[in-house]
Amino acid sequence: MNASTLSISPSAITPLKHRRIQWSDCPSKKQDWLLPESMIYYMAKNPSSAKCYQKLIQSCKYFFEKNPILIVANIGISKDRVSTLICSNEFNECKNMIEKCCIKIDISKISSKIWLIRDLDIISDIEDYISMLCSKLFRCEINYFGIMGMFVKFEDFKCMASTAKKITSWDNKITFNDGKPVKLDEILECLLNVEEFDFVFGYNTSLVNASTMANIMKLKNCENLKTFKLTFIPESLNLNDLSDFLKKYKDTKIWLVFEYDISQGYKDELDELIDEIIEDGIPDRVITYEGQDVEKERYMKSRYNF
Repeated sequence: MNASTLSISPSAITPLKHRRIQWSDCPSKKQDWLLPESMIYYMAKNPSSAKCYQKLIQSCKYFFEKNPILIVANIGISKDRVSTLICSNEFNECKNMIEKCCIKIDISKISSKIWLIRDLDIISDIEDYISMLCSKLFRCEINYFGIMGMFVKFEDFKCMASTAKKITSWDNKITFNDGKPVKLDEILECLLNVEEFDFVFGYNTSLVNASTMANIMKLKNCENLKTFKLTFIPESLNLNDLSDFLKKYKDTKIWLVFEYDISQGYKDELDELIDEIIEDGIPDRVITYEGQDVEKERYMKSRYNF
C-alpha cells in the first residue's frame, strides 16, 4: 500500500501493546533503527525533497505516520465543482490516463498536509479556495501558477506564487486583507522568480495608474522576464513610461493588448509607439488595439517569435 494516498488524523491513532499502532489496513510495528531514533524522527519531520519523502514513506509507514504529506504534481477541481482532484503524475501522463490516476478529495476535510510540485492551474468558484489550499500546505515548489476568475487574498497569492517562474492571471480580483485592490506593480514585485508573465485585467482597471510602469522598471526581479503579456490594458497606463519599458527590456518578448474603449488621443499616442517599433525593426514587440492599422499589426506579429 502506498502511504502517500493516506490521510490520517493523529487523534485516530491508538497506541497498543508492544508499541504497535493500529492502521486501517494493517498494523505499523515499532522499528529497530540502525540510527538513533531522534535522527529518524528529524528525517521524518524535515524531508529534504519531495522525491526523498516519497522514498521514505514507501520504505516504512513510520514516516507518513509522523508527518502525513500528500505529494501533488497536479491539482484541479472535479466535475462536481466541489471536490478536488490531486495527482502525483506529470500533467501529460495524467492526461493520457484520462485522470484515472487522480484521487478525489475534500480539501477542507483532509488532515494531511499538501506538498505542491510542478504546476498549479486553478479555475474555481469555490469561495476562499486558495486560502483553504494555503492552510493545508507543507511546501509549495511549483514552476507554474495559473488562476482564472477568482477572488484571492494577496498573502495567499504570494504563498502560492513564491517559487513559480511562469504566472498566468486572468480576470482575478487580488486584494489585501482590507479589500483594497493590489496594483499590478505590487503583484509583480512579489514574484521573485518570474520569467513568464501573462496578465488579463478583465474589469480590474484600478490595478493600473500613471506610475505603474515607472514602478515596474524599478523592480530587480523583472530583469529576468522572458515574456511579458498584458491584455485589456486600461488607458490609465502611462505610454511614455511604457516606451521606456520597451527600450529597457530589449531581450523580453512583449505582447500588449489594450481595452476596446480607449480614446482616439490615446490611440494616436499608441500609433507613434508602434511606428517607433516598426522603424527600428525591433522583434518580439506586439501592440494591438481595436481599429488599428491592420498592416502594422501583421508586421509586428510576423516579427514575434512564437
